[in-house]
Parts: sequence; structure tokens; C-alpha cells
Amino acid sequence: MAQQVNSSIVVNAPRDEVFDYWHTLENLPNFMSNIDEVTGIAPGKTHWKVRGPLGTEMEFDAETTQDERPEALAWNTVNGNVQSSGQVRFQELGPDKTRLDVTMNYGDVPGGRVGEAAAKFVANPKVMMDQDLQNFKDIMEGEATPEEVQQRPSVADAQSGAVAFLTSGAGLLLLGGGILLFLLLRGRRKSRRTRIIFEF
Repeated sequence: MAQQVNSSIVVNAPRDEVFDYWHTLENLPNFMSNIDEVTGIAPGKTHWKVRGPLGTEMEFDAETTQDERPEALAWNTVNGNVQSSGQVRFQELGPDKTRLDVTMNYGDVPGGRVGEAAAKFVANPKVMMDQDLQNFKDIMEGEATPEEVQQRPSVADAQSGAVAFLTSGAGLLLLGGGILLFLLLRGRRKSRRTRIIFEF
């Protein structure tokens, strides 16, 4: 099932500067944790290398479908193993204040609803987008350099690490022990209630 993710943020910087930084798509890996590289291959076309759930590497080409300086950018994948499209709108709130509204559309996840639920568990796109926009804001406002942002632990890495631990032997043992303890404690509570009921 296709999925749409929306997020927004206010950046304390002039709209032209905010637009220009994002418009240079080669800058995206500076603040987007799952993008490794964006390379221009022709006017309005780029080649992307990204990391998917659990660190899987994916590549695709994209074409710019909307380029309205300084108000909006949009793109769509044209080939590769990823189906997505997106749009960023830049709204001027003042001479040094810009609101970004980002919409991402992801194609059908393999495995239907089960695959979609698994993908959200492994890497929640909304949480990742919120973090990426905060990274962008920090760079544009001079709070962090791209190098400092790239050193930050990403939500995607934390989620992948949690999944890797839970599916390891130790993780399964811990999870199974927790479930067993929960069931034992729940059973004790029920038996106490039963005893009280019979004493009356």
C-alpha cells in the first residue's frame, strides 16, 4: 500500500538561501541520514544512492518535475528499485524566516500490509524526516556544520540497531524472558483475585 509522509519546519534564514541550498541536490546527503550520494546526470535528472531498512543499499534515478524558484521543488523516481516522489514548498514568513512543507510519497512496499508494518518498525519515515529537517535547520541557521550533522546518530541507525538486537539470540532470549515474566505475574494476579473471591 502506498504511503505519504508530511512534515514541516520553520527555518530562521531568507527563503532564497533556503531554496538554493535544497535546490542543489548534491547537498541532500549533508542533512538526510539515509542518502549517501546524489549526482547530476543530465539537466533535471539525478542519480541517487540511499540506504533503506537495515542498511540495504538502493540506487535510482530521479527527475525534477517542478522547479519554481523560490517557492517549490518536486521530483519523481524514474527507474531503479525505489518508487517515490516528493515536493518541498518554501513559504516566506519574513525577511529571515522560511517555512518548509515537505511531502514524500512512497510506492507499495513488498508484502502488502505485513511488509508495510515491518518497514515502519524497522525505519519510521516520519521520524526520519523530522530528524532530517531539524538537521537542515541547524545547518541553515549556523548551529551545526554538515560534518557535525553527519556525525550525529541517526534515527534509522538506532531503529536498525534495535531490530538487529531483538532478532539476535540475546534479544530473542530477553524478549522471551520478558513475555514469560509478564505471563507469570499476570497469572499470579488472577489467582489472587480468585482466592479472594472464594474466601468471601
